[in-house]
Amino acid sequence: MPKGQVVQLAPEKYGGLMDEQETAAYLGYGKQLPDADMLTQLRHCADMLLPALSPRYMFVPVRLLREGADAQGTLAADFGAEKLVLPGKAIRAHLGETGLAVAACLTLGEAVDERIDKLQKESMLDALLTDALANAAVERLRMELEQDVKETLGLAVGWLFGIGYEDFPLTLQHDFLRCMAAKEGIGLSVNGQGILSPLKSVTGFLDIRDGFQKGEKRCDGRCGMCQKREECRFFKGAR
Repeated sequence: MPKGQVVQLAPEKYGGLMDEQETAAYLGYGKQLPDADMLTQLRHCADMLLPALSPRYMFVPVRLLREGADAQGTLAADFGAEKLVLPGKAIRAHLGETGLAVAACLTLGEAVDERIDKLQKESMLDALLTDALANAAVERLRMELEQDVKETLGLAVGWLFGIGYEDFPLTLQHDFLRCMAAKEGIGLSVNGQGILSPLKSVTGFLDIRDGFQKGEKRCDGRCGMCQKREECRFFKGAR
């Protein structure tokens, strides 16, 4: 059985995942929109992508266990029946010194992969646009997840730090999905190379921010919209 709360996004919310501005950023337009012809093609691709979406996510609060106070100490997430060691300095910095985090994963569903794969054989332009639309949809779904976590737990939480970012290794995917029972929960699995299936999926941890100083500015994780994404270590690690 799944270890956490499982949510299938309501169909009436699917359209909200189609974000033209975010998609344009993934296509290299920055904060500008494409010209009228490209926008028309982009909207056509969005209309074709919508029926393929099956956006869903799951999350579970986990207790953080620490052995050693410095950056070389061991950090682990306690899932109850199993404890998962979280290697790397980046995840330690992201989760801070609180004793609680939220493990989470999300996916757009397998039909999105099938749609993009089909387009790669028919039209590389449509495949490129649809892939960017799907990447933007993942960002929007992540925001839905983060808001749901905030409302469900009644805690101030940060953004989802994905497995594979910086020095947080992809080799953790298999054990993470097992601890989450993500296959049973949202149909999410991983191959021997640490690649998720479906591809348009994200796994990782949200930090708990209760207790941070008022007005402290932190990254919100919206890589597609950030002007500094090309020099950002998190964006480079996530691509």
